[in-house]
Amino acid sequence: MNRNFPNFGHFILILIMFVAFSVPFGFLQIMVPHSWQAFFMLLGYVIPMLLTIWATRRAFDKKATYNFKPAYWYMLPLVIVTAYAFLVVGEFTVFLLPEPTGKLKKLFDMLNQTMRVIFEHKVIGFLMVAIAAPILEETLFRGIILKALLKKYKPWQAILYSAVAFGVFHLNPWQFLYATVLGLLLGYMYWRTRSLFYPVLIHFLLNGTAFLMGQYTDLEPNEGFSDYWTQHNMLQYYILVVISIGIIVMSYFWFEKIFRKAPQTLYLATQNPHKIIEIQKILPENIHLKSLQDLGFKGKLRETGKTLQANAIQKMRQISVPYDVDALADDTGLEVEALNGAPGVYSARYAGDRATYEENVAKLLEQMKGISNRKAKFKTVMALSKGHKEYLIEGEIHGTVTHEPRGTNGFGYDSVFIPDGYNQTFAELTDEEKNKISHRAVALQKMKKLF
Repeated sequence: MNRNFPNFGHFILILIMFVAFSVPFGFLQIMVPHSWQAFFMLLGYVIPMLLTIWATRRAFDKKATYNFKPAYWYMLPLVIVTAYAFLVVGEFTVFLLPEPTGKLKKLFDMLNQTMRVIFEHKVIGFLMVAIAAPILEETLFRGIILKALLKKYKPWQAILYSAVAFGVFHLNPWQFLYATVLGLLLGYMYWRTRSLFYPVLIHFLLNGTAFLMGQYTDLEPNEGFSDYWTQHNMLQYYILVVISIGIIVMSYFWFEKIFRKAPQTLYLATQNPHKIIEIQKILPENIHLKSLQDLGFKGKLRETGKTLQANAIQKMRQISVPYDVDALADDTGLEVEALNGAPGVYSARYAGDRATYEENVAKLLEQMKGISNRKAKFKTVMALSKGHKEYLIEGEIHGTVTHEPRGTNGFGYDSVFIPDGYNQTFAELTDEEKNKISHRAVALQKMKKLF
């Protein structure tokens, strides 16, 4: 992904692309008979949106994937109630705007006439308003734009920026306020669930409701609940708005409670099964560690960095970016003082790219023959991607290198490393003893605070 994406200029470019892709279809709509206009309006929305998504993805995020998998089914009723509460509040903001006059009224009337064409055709209109718009707009604004913003800003900043961009994209002063308010809920649900399922569902429910109201009431296509209530009982409308605000506030606290207690899945970017076992023993029970096989990852992780930090970040991004999941990668090195920090970043392949643990240990002991300074340290650097944010955590432990392997537990250089304050090597300690003091344990204890 382009690390500078998105900024204000990028969004303007996206908007210009969509308008440019739409222009040819605008001419076609004018030229075709009235009976075909709705069909060409559908094409004039879907094709430009697809092209805009394709161009944005190709320019800024070639490896992007989109997660539409549902989660948290038990909170579906709460999501639906909250969505309609946002609908009421969003339309109330529009209700507060003055009636359009002059050129704005002409623009408003033109938009109304355009919507009437869509509303005249129930099937085509429903496909465009309730199906195509939720899927395509959520893919662009939540799946691409918000996902990128979350990597640069705090969650609520990113959600607000994407909501405003979503409002501007509608190119309508009245829809801007409504879409911006709705965009806050859509962005929050995407941030918390890491899935486009709920944003698309909410978008579908509200757009579908608006379409059905236009079909089966005497409201204009661009009118909604606020227009209905102003024609009936204003006091009841104000009461409904207050109740809706209360629902939104209570729903927020309920959602937060649900998400904070929910199990969290973390994919470990390693092909070393020993690391998975060791790390899972240290992590809290509510963090479910999963392997690359669980993700369907095939092939081999690249490790071409010159430092532990570079390798950890490289491995983590190979999982977190294309699969859009929380991922953890680590790179660990044994740094021996007498060998100027070797084997260091090359610890896993000290005796060759396909070397076994035993071969690496044998080479290290060979290099250490006749050296009295046996001081060394184990250092782990962990790269974590959580909620689209990236973190680097380090842990290290000092000790000495033995003259021969001792013990059968652990892996790697555990059999030749004695931590300071102990007489046993890591391989002679029990798993419980090692997991309290090891370099990896130190880093994981720091990482646990992020959860």
